[in-house]
Amino acid sequence: MGNKKLLTLVMVVLFMMAFFLPGCVETEEESHVLRVGFLREIESLNPMLIWSYQAYEIMYLNYKMLVSWDEDLDVIPDLAREWSVDDEGLVWTFSLQEEVTWHDGEPFSADDVKFTFEYIRDNELGYFYDYVAPMEEIEVIDENTLTIKTDEPIAWMPQILVPILPEHIWSEIDPADAEGEFANDDPIGTGPFQVIEHRKGEFTRMAANKDYFKGAPALDEVIFIIYANTGLMIEALQQGELDIITSVPGAQFKELEEAADPDIVAIAADSPSFTELSFNVWEDPDSLGNPLLLDKNIRVAVEYAIDRQEIIDVTYLGYGTIGSTIVPPFFEYWHYDPVDDFRFYDPEKAKEILEEAGYTPDSDGIRVSPDGEPLDFTLLVRSESSDNQKAGTMIKDMLEEVGIALTVSVIDEGTLTDRIYEGDFDMFIWGWFVDVDPTSILKVVTTDEIMSWSDCFYSNPQYDELHLRQQRTMDRDERRQIIHEMQSIFYDDAAYIVLSYDPELQAYRNDPYEGWTRNPRTGPVIFTYVVDTYEQLRPVE
Repeated sequence: MGNKKLLTLVMVVLFMMAFFLPGCVETEEESHVLRVGFLREIESLNPMLIWSYQAYEIMYLNYKMLVSWDEDLDVIPDLAREWSVDDEGLVWTFSLQEEVTWHDGEPFSADDVKFTFEYIRDNELGYFYDYVAPMEEIEVIDENTLTIKTDEPIAWMPQILVPILPEHIWSEIDPADAEGEFANDDPIGTGPFQVIEHRKGEFTRMAANKDYFKGAPALDEVIFIIYANTGLMIEALQQGELDIITSVPGAQFKELEEAADPDIVAIAADSPSFTELSFNVWEDPDSLGNPLLLDKNIRVAVEYAIDRQEIIDVTYLGYGTIGSTIVPPFFEYWHYDPVDDFRFYDPEKAKEILEEAGYTPDSDGIRVSPDGEPLDFTLLVRSESSDNQKAGTMIKDMLEEVGIALTVSVIDEGTLTDRIYEGDFDMFIWGWFVDVDPTSILKVVTTDEIMSWSDCFYSNPQYDELHLRQQRTMDRDERRQIIHEMQSIFYDDAAYIVLSYDPELQAYRNDPYEGWTRNPRTGPVIFTYVVDTYEQLRPVE
């Protein structure tokens, strides 16, 4: 009995020593996990299949590109530590970071870069094809150096927005599967984090790359958690179950601002994105859109009939600004403002245009064409976006005022995507997240992109010619003039109505971590072009 008492006393003393003198007994270190909340499922872990900015965020963490951007959106080194171009602007030389390894421990080299670019170029894979298509010849000089030769100068180089893939893995992937069945469930990259678990509809978990060439992150893991609705997501942030939430609707964001919780920071960041109302302007007989919308007069009248500021005020609680052209003012140098040619809200002007074009009201007040066809269209909006649905309802009422009937149909993103690329729509509301260089968003509405990236099936030979010219113009100011002219042409043709330039409304907790970094200076802390925040976050001391 006495021995049992002695044993108990010893155990108590050892416990107290472990508690008060942690140096005496080895304890498990605390794990630092960043928990990110958002509202939609990513479509894939395969870079060739992704299109949403949520999926791109995970890709940017898992894979690296040759370059990145600083807070002024100037190009800075990433996997490439430096680069140069010959006097003719045709041969680019990239010197790569040394002693970089893939997540599985295999060494990274110039061969991986050459393989990635040629694999995508030769098989015309994914969104990235446009960046590698001009590459005529890629030559490995040594394990850390390669050259890229183009047949003509490329103005947007060295901004090659392509994730570098491991040759030892992707060389085994049939190119036909790269855009099809290959799920890439175990993505191997060189980024600061690696996907280690992905549960569809639930979360994506990423572990820190302790051998990251820029230095191991202070975070141990990042988990992207999918929430069914905004209310649950905000409650999780307030309860400390999440560290940051993104794309918060205006009403809930205003509530967070007004709550003034000292542990929660709400930022209305500038964003390189816009929301557009797109028209089906496809002139092909296969188009399933209402042919009346091929008349520019109707599209212009619709723009005059829409009060964009009211939509922003009511739907987004005033967050965001009225849109005009397809390169957002986020990119101040490249953005073109129509100024005097801008079609401000003017319903009387809309009625005047329709009258002059021969569209007169019938007994119900709905205008009809000279052939007796009613101006009766369908607007598709996403079930995943309550803001788009509200905007759609408001637009319906505004168009009714000028004699245009509108049916608002709510469908999911997958169905909407299918409808768009079958040419089976009149109008829809969605948006774009724009690359740092304007080439990609300008290319979307070229003739060659019909049945590919184009979502309005616009075609204008003058616009197409200017697009090719701006890519070859190395003088930055001259190129800017061409890009401004392109925006002016597309705006005048009214294949889109850019409803708004959207802010990125984010909220994060400042009590567990510090080092939140906005990029650019007025931009968001995550879901941007870079992964600075993830690399720099550290626990609050």
